Amino acid sequence: MCRLVFLLLTLPFALSGAESLWSLQPPRNMPAASIDSLIDAKLREKKLIPNPPAHRAALVRRLHLDLTGLPPSDSFDKFDLPTLVDALMKSPHFGERWGRHWLDIARYADSNGRDRNVINYHAWRYRDYVIRSFNADKPYDVFIQEQIAGDLMPAKDVAQRDERLTATAFLALGAKAFEEQKQDLFHMDVVDEQIEVIGRGVLGLSVACARCHDHKFDPIPTADYYAIAGILRSTQPLYGHGPRGIKATMFHHTAYHALGDAEAQKLAPAALDYFKRLDAAILKMHEARSARYAVQKRLADAKRLVESSVGEAKKHAEADLKAKEATVEEWHVKIKKLEDGVEAMKDAAPPQPAWTMGLRDRDTVSDCAIHIRGETTSLGKKVTRGFLSVISIPAIKAPPKSQSGRLELAQWLTHRKNPLTARVMVNRVWQKLFGRGLVTTPDDFGVNGAKPSHPELLDHLAVRFMEQGWSIKSLIKEIVLSKAYQRSTDQSSQDLQTDPDNVWLWRMAPRAVEVEVLRDSILALSGQLDPYPPQKQFLDRFHPQKDAELHTFKPFLEPAEIVSNHRSVYLPVVRGTLPEIFSIFDFAPPERPVAQREESVVPAQSLFLMNNAWVLDQARQTATRLLSDTNLVEDSQRLHRLYERAFFRPPTPAEQSRALEYLKTDEPETAWTSLCQTIIASAEFRVVR
Repeated sequence: MCRLVFLLLTLPFALSGAESLWSLQPPRNMPAASIDSLIDAKLREKKLIPNPPAHRAALVRRLHLDLTGLPPSDSFDKFDLPTLVDALMKSPHFGERWGRHWLDIARYADSNGRDRNVINYHAWRYRDYVIRSFNADKPYDVFIQEQIAGDLMPAKDVAQRDERLTATAFLALGAKAFEEQKQDLFHMDVVDEQIEVIGRGVLGLSVACARCHDHKFDPIPTADYYAIAGILRSTQPLYGHGPRGIKATMFHHTAYHALGDAEAQKLAPAALDYFKRLDAAILKMHEARSARYAVQKRLADAKRLVESSVGEAKKHAEADLKAKEATVEEWHVKIKKLEDGVEAMKDAAPPQPAWTMGLRDRDTVSDCAIHIRGETTSLGKKVTRGFLSVISIPAIKAPPKSQSGRLELAQWLTHRKNPLTARVMVNRVWQKLFGRGLVTTPDDFGVNGAKPSHPELLDHLAVRFMEQGWSIKSLIKEIVLSKAYQRSTDQSSQDLQTDPDNVWLWRMAPRAVEVEVLRDSILALSGQLDPYPPQKQFLDRFHPQKDAELHTFKPFLEPAEIVSNHRSVYLPVVRGTLPEIFSIFDFAPPERPVAQREESVVPAQSLFLMNNAWVLDQARQTATRLLSDTNLVEDSQRLHRLYERAFFRPPTPAEQSRALEYLKTDEPETAWTSLCQTIIASAEFRVVR
């Protein structure tokens, strides 16, 4: 009670103070500044001595892992650093690496999860859209606009239209409570999840906290939440289909965007009608099964009554039992016919266009009423559709009556006068390259979030980001060519004591690689990595109608079955069925937007690298690759090649001496396999230095 009174008393002050929050002020332009001048000024102020540059080999490896997520090859070592950076960013692997960062925020998944784990068979198109966008250096403002309102943006041709329709899957990918029978509550939960990903993902604010009450700390009143909710309530998410055969199907009709030219579009109506008929047939089959069960569960009582009755009562009981048994038999025949019909329908899908998840405006566009305490049954006044009132941008028009307002929302999010969007993305890029953001709460730029360690630098980069056409590649290049990024990871006892967390960037802090980089590096070391995108999607091996949903009680896909030699970004992200290596090495939970992954060091990780069958096989493949190379005659040559591929450096004399001595202890293939596994399990293999 005392805490509640305290919050109520302090709330007005919290809100009024939040309006002057640093992140809500326009970023200041500092044309004469640079990354290094701003960082060096802080180092002098804190009396810290910066580290010298890293050795070239370490820096080349750092750049490869940061920009492409793959270890370096010998050929790239010949380039000067600007040329090397350009070459790495032109590689198709750049988009695979940096697109995966965005997929964390977009809570990308190939299935729904939650109560009904419906498979999102077409989600991969959004994943590939993200990868293409990073490879093409699509301006970040356009990238965001397409994901919020691509279906409402003009397109110069069919290809761009399809690209923009696919982009809108961003707001259709979230996990949904498909068993929810209350349609209004289902829709508002979907809207809430969409507001969460826009708020935290794009703005770095917890806007969704205002669903039930004014935000306790940030200047976001409940009315602002429902102003945005009105835009999204006026939007229909095309997430495919819900679980087939439940009564809630009435508001889960299968819906996609059809892609392709006019001929392909002609296939869509018949295909969508087929999905609707299939839903109805499955629901009818399940209703018949329920009716049969209602009779079956009374059979036991009827049998007991026969056994316990005598005389005339027994005759009535026997007749009743016989009638019930006859009814069950009738249901058996009827249900068998329905089941056969459903199975036949599942195999008789008409020709279909390429589908994508996405968004479109609803036929009826309307404002949303405030839901008092978040309850759909307790409505207050309607709120005009709009945006956060604390960020007023007069140049952005109000949502029109004839459209949802998503296009205007997208323009408001990416307007140069929005103080958050550029700052949030710049901070994310910095975090990925340094392991720590200038703001250490990357999805919370509000009152409770951390203040920037280098506010002038954050503003400088945000302004330059917008001035350079919202180019992510230009931003990355400027950062990686700075002295700050290129510093060594060496420890100075004095600086380490003064600044143990490296807040002031006197060195480059060593970082553990993400699980995708670890897995891809292991495959590259063994020579088993297929560097090209898959021609056929992993989930295509399953029947889209018969295997439409993953059942926990009867799984048809186990984590151990998710095996592929393609890059990790192309593995299916099935909620609840992640590959074991993903679960152990801190993959981003796909149920929610993740700005910064957990970084754990636990025994299970070491045990996985010591005992997992896949790791053992990759170590064996690595050994075979070395032993079968006819250019490598001596063990010392093989050892040198192994260290170059794994660490991009030769072994030290001590390492070479120990390894050569160890190789004498067993027959060659066994000894080399064991040595290769030791390399894979080493700390150096898993760390960017």
